[in-house]
Amino acid sequence: MISEAVETLLPIPIDDTVLAAAYRLKMRGLSWSPQVGSFVWDREAVISAPSPFPKRVYFILSMRRFTDIFGSQEKMRQQLVWVPTWHQAIQLCSRLGVADVDAGQVVEGRRLISGEDGLLRLYASIARQLEASKTGTPAGKRVDRSSAERLWIRRVMDEELGSLAHLPQDVQLHVQSVYEETGMAYLGWRRIQDRQPQDWIPPETAFDASMLSDLGHFYSDYQNLIKSMAAIKERLKRFQAIDPSKEPDRCQLLLEDLLASHRRDSGSGEILAQLMEPD
Repeated sequence: MISEAVETLLPIPIDDTVLAAAYRLKMRGLSWSPQVGSFVWDREAVISAPSPFPKRVYFILSMRRFTDIFGSQEKMRQQLVWVPTWHQAIQLCSRLGVADVDAGQVVEGRRLISGEDGLLRLYASIARQLEASKTGTPAGKRVDRSSAERLWIRRVMDEELGSLAHLPQDVQLHVQSVYEETGMAYLGWRRIQDRQPQDWIPPETAFDASMLSDLGHFYSDYQNLIKSMAAIKERLKRFQAIDPSKEPDRCQLLLEDLLASHRRDSGSGEILAQLMEPD
C-alpha cells in the first residue's frame, strides 16, 4: 500500500491555482533560463505531444527537443510559464532578498507547510518582492497609480456607472477603490496578453468581459475584487430603480450592503435579498 501511494505523488502540486500563481510571477517579471530539470506550463498549447503530468505541464528532460518545438530558448521564455518547484522557490526567495518574515510564512510552529498551500505562500512572497523591486516601493506598501492609469480607470467607471455625485462620500470612495484595484489588475493582464509595455493604456474605455472573467478565474488574489465590482454594479442598479424620497430606509440598507459586500461571501442574506428584489 505504501509503495502504491508513493507512486502517485506528483513532484509539485499541479492545479489551476498553482498554475495561475506561476503565471502571475511571469506577469510580475520573473526571469528564468530554460534548462533541463524545469517544470513548465504550456499555457498556449504549443506542444502537440501529450504530457505525463496534468494541465499541460511538462518537464524539460531534453533542451534540444524543446528548442526543436519552439525554435529558440527566447521563444520558450515567451510562450511557456515556468512553474518553480518548492526548492527553486526557496532559492528565489533567497536570491531576491525576500524578508525572513515573508519566507517564514511557510512555517507554522515547527511544521513546514508542504504541498500546495506552502508553495502558494512562497509564490506570493516572490510576487510581492518582484513588484516592490520593479516600483522601488517596499513590499507591502501601496503602489501609486500613474495619472494616465487613474484617468483611464475613472473613464471606465463613468462609462459603466455614470455619475456617483448623488451618493454619500464613503460610498463613492469605496466604489472608486474597488474599480482602481480591479483596473490595475486588468491593465497588467491586458498588457501581458497584448504584449504591450508597462505604461500602455488601452484605446477603449471599457473592460473586456471575457478578459475580466479570465482574471477572476485564474487569479485567486483577484477573485474577490471581481466579485466586489459585480456586486457594486448590481446594487447600484437596484439603488437607481428606487425613489429615495419614497423608500429612504430601503435605499439606506442597499448602500450599507454595498459598503459591506466586500467583507462577505457572495450571498447577501434572506432579508437583504428580499429588499433587493423588484416589486
